[in-house]
Amino acid sequence: MLATVIRKHWHALVRDVLALGLRASDMFTERLTFAEMVSIVVGAPPTSSVRWFLDKGWSREAQLLANMQEQQAGVANMTQPYQRPGIEQRTEDPNANDGFFRGEALEWTEFDERERQRESNAHVAAPGTTRVRTI
Repeated sequence: MLATVIRKHWHALVRDVLALGLRASDMFTERLTFAEMVSIVVGAPPTSSVRWFLDKGWSREAQLLANMQEQQAGVANMTQPYQRPGIEQRTEDPNANDGFFRGEALEWTEFDERERQRESNAHVAAPGTTRVRTI
């Protein structure tokens, strides 16, 4: 990863080293060793220049928001949950065929028909008395 950053994103790496209060001439010397350079690249925080270039300018949140919009627009279909901390401890749902909740897409006409049925069945229940207390 360090070699890729040095080759493709040198100026981003230099900018992050400068942000740490060091100079580019300090890189790969006793002042900033090879191991420390690897740590700067591998442990780059989300707001660093190296991370911005490695993620092609997209933060994790921006990627998730774009995926949500694509799913809502019907452009993409997510078949499994996103990898995140704790996901490996998730227990499988015995009622699901593949362990992932699937929603059902409805056409507007089908939705309207279901709403009409629900509203027509609303009067079937016995009416009760409702008491309201006012202050």
